[in-house]
Amino acid sequence: MSPVDDTFLSSSTDRTVRLWNVQQAGCLAEMELPSTVDGAPHACFDSTGLVFGITAPMAAGSGHFIHLYDARNYSGGAFAELKLQQSNIEKAIHSKGVAPELAMVLSRSEWTSIKFDKSGKQLLVTGKKGLVMTLDGFDGTITNVFSNPSSTNGELSACFTPDDRTILTGNEDGSIHCWNAKNGNLLRKLEGHTNRVGCVAANPKYAQVASACSNTALWNW
Repeated sequence: MSPVDDTFLSSSTDRTVRLWNVQQAGCLAEMELPSTVDGAPHACFDSTGLVFGITAPMAAGSGHFIHLYDARNYSGGAFAELKLQQSNIEKAIHSKGVAPELAMVLSRSEWTSIKFDKSGKQLLVTGKKGLVMTLDGFDGTITNVFSNPSSTNGELSACFTPDDRTILTGNEDGSIHCWNAKNGNLLRKLEGHTNRVGCVAANPKYAQVASACSNTALWNW
């Protein structure tokens, strides 16, 4: 959903991304993705509502497309068409001390969400098997990988804090990790859930974080 108006994006397993307005019937536009897309895309607006991004997997697990659009001139196509190769993802994960075999598996895991930080300078990517990483919002290069060996069997939820300084990730063991967004260091571990944390979100105005598994928790940041 756009943070400034009634438009929203939908992404589908039929490999399409559409822009809608809640007050109108029918979609406003369908974004054209490369013919070599091999899987479901993901899309999101930035915090200003002026830019939205779309990611989609390349054929044969070779990487991901990252396309950026001007929300006021989307009919002209993406203003940036980037590619992130699987080999670069694997190298970045391995550089964090992850075993080569696991790094290869994580680099090929399916992406499940993308989010801009408040400044629009970074994209937060989550994927299956515990993949969480940040990308440069301008050129699509990997800026950091957040590795948690205890969460390699499932899909993690993650978000930025409103000041963009910390990344929160929900884990399989019911904990929440708080990472330094710049250097990737683990700052703190929050405990209190009994099952996998399937959702974590930061309040954009107040120092609060909400998280949920089979129960819901509200944390004062």
